[in-house]
Amino acid sequence: MNARQAPREYVRQACARYGSADVVRRCAALLRGADPAGEEEFLRTLGFRGELSWLLKEPNPYWARVWAARALRYCWDDTAAAAVLHGLYDEAWRVVEHCAVIAGDRELADAVPTLVTLTEDPGPRVRAAAARAMASVAEREHLPTLLRLTDDPERIVRVATEKALAALRDRLDLNPEELTHHDH
Repeated sequence: MNARQAPREYVRQACARYGSADVVRRCAALLRGADPAGEEEFLRTLGFRGELSWLLKEPNPYWARVWAARALRYCWDDTAAAAVLHGLYDEAWRVVEHCAVIAGDRELADAVPTLVTLTEDPGPRVRAAAARAMASVAEREHLPTLLRLTDDPERIVRVATEKALAALRDRLDLNPEELTHHDH
């Protein structure tokens, strides 16, 4: 195995080894907080290269959830949707970021209320991921949330928001007035 493989390739190999259904099931369980002890071989197949003791370190042994969420970006079944929605509330921003990406990629409409909340997250990468996800699942009533992000202090958030608004313009057939920030 090449140490510099893309995450997608690791996940493809894990699916070939364990079967897609088992990869999804195990990742969903880890994302929901299952104990990663005993999952070192599985996590290594997904690309994890550290020691399991490091993976489990307190006070926040979140790396197994990060790897699980990342894998679900490339290996999917709708049975994982509830775990992804759960992951949007994770205490670790990296988990939340991956779950927001999945919510958008898989068009998980049930994620919209949480994504709206995540647009106010202190982490710019989480705000940007929430904005990108909203491009796939938001409706007209969510435009004020995205329009507010066009003034975000972080460039990554503003760029993600502009792209999301452009996608929503096309997806929802919006007129230019609907995409105007009315707070100024």
